[in-house]
Amino acid sequence: MGTKNCPETARQKMINMMYLVLLAMMAMNVAAEVLDAFRVVDSSLVQTYGTLEKKANQQYAAFEK
Repeated sequence: MGTKNCPETARQKMINMMYLVLLAMMAMNVAAEVLDAFRVVDSSLVQTYGTLEKKANQQYAAFEK
């Protein structure tokens, strides 16, 4: 239904606000774990990038020989 046909009631506004608060509370609770997971992924990507760069340099050195 469109908002023109059925405007949002005060009850529906309150329910929507409660959902927003619930989502914010859940986001604050898992923020530490999520950030830790991003740190792990970031360190893995940095390590992988370093390994690939080293291998690429070895290949270029072999081509030059």
